[in-house]
Amino acid sequence: SRRDFVVGAIAGTAAGATIVAALLRKKTNPDNASAGNAVFKTDRASRITTPSFIAVDQARCSGCRVCEAECTLVREHSFDFGRSRIKAHRFEPQIDVISLCAGCADAPCVSVCPKEVVALTRDTQTGAILLNESKCIGCQACIKACAKDRTAVIRLSRDGKKAMGLCDLCGGDPACVKVCPERCLSVVPANVDGKILAANPAEIARSLSQSIYRVGRDR
Repeated sequence: SRRDFVVGAIAGTAAGATIVAALLRKKTNPDNASAGNAVFKTDRASRITTPSFIAVDQARCSGCRVCEAECTLVREHSFDFGRSRIKAHRFEPQIDVISLCAGCADAPCVSVCPKEVVALTRDTQTGAILLNESKCIGCQACIKACAKDRTAVIRLSRDGKKAMGLCDLCGGDPACVKVCPERCLSVVPANVDGKILAANPAEIARSLSQSIYRVGRDR
């Protein structure tokens, strides 16, 4: 309806204003990005030199989608959030869940990539799973493997020809971590397997919902 369109437009404008404001704060106050308030107490400004992954403190996420905006701008030079390698999911009752590649130690996506293709490899320095788009044949084997037991972050491109959604940690300097206004993203050395955080977003939302709303009922 016309009313729904107007409401949606207003909501979209407000969300866009929030994202722009957060990005401007980051640009004008770079020290703010490296403050030690992340739950994992890591240096958000340092470059990755050892195998690592991005951990998410889901309880701190406000659903602002600044991480998606930054990822799309930095990695894809686009404003199309659909191409972001980090995804924000909203569930009801209101729970926001961030999903991205966890760089699982056993990397089921890499294991199922056809041997004659080898489109997926692991960066020996950062530990990130890298996608060679020129080699990808769009067979969707990696998509199914990730969806089966992990984050389901790998998806098919809009033209149906390539896989997409794998985070390469920006080559060792992840932009999303530095720009998150709630500091819920942190770079963590891969001395533990990232797959412990690689649950499906719906499962994470269910767990958070039970925890948050149970606390509310107990008060």
